[in-house]
Amino acid sequence: MPTAVERPHRDEVRKRILAAATENFERDGYAGASLRRIASDAGFTKGAVYSNFGSKPDLFGQVCTDRLAHGERDVVDALSPILSSGGNPDEIMRQISEKLTEILLEDAPWQVILAEFRALARRDDEIAEAYAKLQQQRIAQLVDMATEYGVFDRVEAAEAANPRSLAVVVLSLVNVLALEFSVASAVIDQQVITDVIERSIRGFLQ
Repeated sequence: MPTAVERPHRDEVRKRILAAATENFERDGYAGASLRRIASDAGFTKGAVYSNFGSKPDLFGQVCTDRLAHGERDVVDALSPILSSGGNPDEIMRQISEKLTEILLEDAPWQVILAEFRALARRDDEIAEAYAKLQQQRIAQLVDMATEYGVFDRVEAAEAANPRSLAVVVLSLVNVLALEFSVASAVIDQQVITDVIERSIRGFLQ
């Protein structure tokens, strides 16, 4: 009698599909990535992708959400020693800007893919809905981080302490600077990016 083959748990299926999707999106971009290839790389049928994620935009949104969760931990791990060092405020701000620049440049290739997704959202309602949901998550995450780590405790004017506005500023900087570095690094180089980030954060918090 043949041995029954144990079916993978739903969580394991989703994990494998997400891993395959991440690799495919990074390699081929959003438009170039194929759900059939993603399913094959994960070891499942295309139907398994649809039953777990619904659509390609939903799958891409979940991949981005997972990257945001990992990114938050990376940012916290990178900035916590700086914030707790008790050093000179100007030096701390410079170190924070340099570290944020490093993280931004490492993530620049993914920002290019996200820009492609954003452009397609202008003509596709399903992609637009997925992108809006993703942006809500990104903004909420940044607001939570700013609140948890007391960013606004440093702001003197209460009317200037708008967590959502700061989140939008940060997202805009990341999107634009990462794209500019990807295609014009000779003009928008690492030093320029660090300077822009530092000046922007200082200006917002003053």
